[in-house]
This record gives sequence, structure tokens and C-alpha cells, in this order.
Amino acid sequence: MENLTLKEVETLPRDYLTAQEVAAVMGISCHTLYKQRAQMPFPILRVGRNYRIPKKPFVEYMRTGRTANDR
Repeated sequence: MENLTLKEVETLPRDYLTAQEVAAVMGISCHTLYKQRAQMPFPILRVGRNYRIPKKPFVEYMRTGRTANDR
């Protein structure tokens, strides 16, 4: 997937992002995201064989470098 901007992600009409979308915004591969998911400061949920990332905590982390739990 081509790189996405944070602005593009914010305009998506759903509350969850795919691992591919998150990896594209972060500029990393999906493989790296999967391997490092326990260290990511935002939730990564497994739904069946797929991963979903809630949009709000991800966008907040990308904008500020912190999550709501860090405050």
C-alpha cells in the first residue's frame, strides 16, 4: 500500500484502521507492525485472522507522541 497521510486517515468514514493503513502512515512494513504490536502505544486488536486499530488513539499518538493513558 502506498504511503498515506494522517489527514487522509482522519477522513476515513470508519472508526477502525487496518494494519496496512497504519503501517503506511507510520512508514513501516506490516510485518514490522505485527512483530512490534506489543510495544505499540495504541491498541491493536485481533479480529479473526485480521488486525484492527482504533482510529482515535492512533491519530492522537501520531499527532502528539502520547496516548490518553500517558496523561
